[in-house]
Amino acid sequence: IGFVSGEHITPAVTFSFLIRGEMSFASAIMYMLAQFFGAFIGALFLYASVVGLTTGCEGNTADQIDDGANVRLCSASCTLDENDVFGDCGAPFGLGANTVSGAIGQGSAFIAELIGTFVLVFTVLMAAVHKSNGSGPNAAPIAIGWSVMLAHLVLVPLTGCGINPARTFGPAIVALIFGADSFVRGAWVYYTAPFAGSLCATLSYEIIFKNVPTVEDDEAV
Repeated sequence: IGFVSGEHITPAVTFSFLIRGEMSFASAIMYMLAQFFGAFIGALFLYASVVGLTTGCEGNTADQIDDGANVRLCSASCTLDENDVFGDCGAPFGLGANTVSGAIGQGSAFIAELIGTFVLVFTVLMAAVHKSNGSGPNAAPIAIGWSVMLAHLVLVPLTGCGINPARTFGPAIVALIFGADSFVRGAWVYYTAPFAGSLCATLSYEIIFKNVPTVEDDEAV
């Protein structure tokens, strides 16, 4: 969809294009609404694919479930009564909804998500937007994909790696609809840090890197 819409996918990238003056406010809002709605629809498809995973949990104890993987699934997805019997089950594993690890504070999570989003948006600007990036039409997606992978390798143990408010929103809302508690610790981080990271990346690009002379420019002189 790159040639159709620019393939923003995340509101963090759209926000960067907005503050750079590449998009009107109305267009940016429409993009973001589409991203949040797309995440919601995607999470619905995900729920439809995995809803049957918890059918063996309700009414059983951990001792009655043979597979250790299923015990972890039930523990993460179902309530537990005073007799250690699994009760009502929500969306399996909460559909992977983001949550801040108990090992770090919410302020640290904010900084981590800000840095992760900075890496993503800065890579987009340098690899796909900069007029002298030197990359071919297929190189920018590879660079952007690597930046996303890097962010996930670092952030998954800490925050589940949001860096995209739409990605956080979709699973959280669908899981809430189907019985999971989606109002998790540090939820505010995932809707603020990506925009802060996008702003920092955009300012860095505009002030420092946008007009830096390239090797081609030097040779032309």
